[in-house]
Amino acid sequence: MQSLELERKPLGTAVIDYCRDCQALWFDAFESVQLTPGATLALFEAIRAAAPDARRPLPATLPCPRCREPMRLTHDLQKSTRFSYHRCPFGHGRFTPFVQFLREKDFIRPLPEAELARLKTYVRVVRCSSCGAPIDLATQTACSYCRAPIAMLDPEAVARTVASLAESERKRVTVDPVALADGRLAANRYRREFERQMPATFGADAAIDLVGTGLQVLATLLARR
Repeated sequence: MQSLELERKPLGTAVIDYCRDCQALWFDAFESVQLTPGATLALFEAIRAAAPDARRPLPATLPCPRCREPMRLTHDLQKSTRFSYHRCPFGHGRFTPFVQFLREKDFIRPLPEAELARLKTYVRVVRCSSCGAPIDLATQTACSYCRAPIAMLDPEAVARTVASLAESERKRVTVDPVALADGRLAANRYRREFERQMPATFGADAAIDLVGTGLQVLATLLARR
């Protein structure tokens, strides 16, 4: 695994471990809720940049890297969004796939039927955001291997979340409220960029990763900050 040192609240830093091939993060106890807004943005960029050399499927049983006890698959709820992770039974931390972390932060949403119909006019096959298996849009509405529904980054959610995190980070590091950016204007800029870049990915014969494509758009936007 690789390590990323990020700022934590109220003071200090947290070292977050992540695996490119497993496409997952390890948080020690409480680290996931202690990240500053700027650290969360940096973690999104690290996720985007961590393209796997060869995607490695997760085993059925995962040992805790601290105590080696088998971790427990845990289902959780953030507002109305369901997500999952593997947690140590002794509280050492949790192992969270990238997709589940993005789902927890409301960057990913299942596609409703109307949007699935529209997507079919552009592409035939997409890759499951959870396990990477191909999904034939002509006959499937969910992954036949892991049963995860077809999902993608929500441009509205990306816009709101990035703008909110950026504004929260500015509030954290400055006492001048006049210097704060207009979150609504920032959200509109992110949405326009998302809509401009997404069509360029459609029409290819290869299966498209909707979440991965969205992360590339997100990285472009963050690089311009």
